[in-house]
Amino acid sequence: MSEAQTYMSPGTLGFLIVAIVSLPLTLAQFLEKGGPTAQFFEVAGVILFLIGVWAWKCSDNFAFTVFGVAGAAIFLTGFGMGYWENIAFAVFFAFSVVWAIIIKGPKNLVLLLITTTLVFLFVGLSAEEVIGGDYWRWLIGAAGLGNFIFTFYMGMSCAAPQVFKPF
Repeated sequence: MSEAQTYMSPGTLGFLIVAIVSLPLTLAQFLEKGGPTAQFFEVAGVILFLIGVWAWKCSDNFAFTVFGVAGAAIFLTGFGMGYWENIAFAVFFAFSVVWAIIIKGPKNLVLLLITTTLVFLFVGLSAEEVIGGDYWRWLIGAAGLGNFIFTFYMGMSCAAPQVFKPF
């Protein structure tokens, strides 16, 4: 089967890259073994930031803002940003949820922004200096799994809307 579109938002690729980042993070939390390397986050962050710039060149303001900031957040994750920085990104993504609702974005977009918010919030709160505890792995894993599902579906619905219906 072949799909052809005259225009596809750079955000399509951005959603799929976020899904790729979410999956190993989720597996590491649930399996309690290893995790993505710092370099994985750094490279993915640079790619997402470049997708944000590409979106800006295409006049896609929402994708520019979200993927530019998501790229920065994921890049800084590779550098071991602290818990306050994670919480700050969670606050930003919470405002992005409000923005998505105001612009009447698809429900799937709102859900993936909520799960993104939760991932950063849970990582920030899981620090021993804040709340700590082993149960955060499960919360981070659950939010990461939701993020993977929603971002993958959103990317597919942008790439092939006749096959994956956006909701």
